[in-house]
Amino acid sequence: MPATEWFAIGSALIVLAGAPFYLFDILKGTTKPERTTWFIWSLLSLIAFGSQLKLGARWSLLFVGLDSIGNLVVYLLSLKYGVGGWKLQDKWALAVAGIGLIMSFVLHSPLLALSGVILADIAGFALTIYKAYRLPSSETVITWLFLGLSSGLAAAAVGHWYFQLLLYPVYLSMMCFLVPIAQGFGRLAGHTKPVIDVAGQSPKLPSS
Repeated sequence: MPATEWFAIGSALIVLAGAPFYLFDILKGTTKPERTTWFIWSLLSLIAFGSQLKLGARWSLLFVGLDSIGNLVVYLLSLKYGVGGWKLQDKWALAVAGIGLIMSFVLHSPLLALSGVILADIAGFALTIYKAYRLPSSETVITWLFLGLSSGLAAAAVGHWYFQLLLYPVYLSMMCFLVPIAQGFGRLAGHTKPVIDVAGQSPKLPSS
């Protein structure tokens, strides 16, 4: 079996290994997914899947497909167990994501369309990274580490230096690792207050 297939299988297995920790912590009430983030990601992962498919991806699509399913499941759970939804930062994130989505649909180049997806994806990540910094206990560290590693293996599954196909998994790996890094800086800054579960509202952020 070619090395690229092993990388793809490893990527998928790591995603599957990390997901239960996140889902269990959501149901337990310790992890609080940001609703707007996961709404954006649910849409974007499907678009990214289509873009990668058009660009000729094969085994690396396995990660993107599993990522799409996982994003949708977490978003649905966030409606009951998550935080955020319609604050100012959520509106800004949705606006930026909207611009990225328009780019992905209007631009005919698959690479430029994927760039629009990444722009929108950054809007979603910004909300969760900020929350991870201010409320470090609200995210599951091991899941983000697994996702970062899985994304890196998905990039390796491309099998050759092809910027268009490497762009998304490499970007995603970097952003996933930023979440636990933000948690670490948040703890160093003293942001250790527990998350208060208030349905439909954002958690109270610690005062600066």
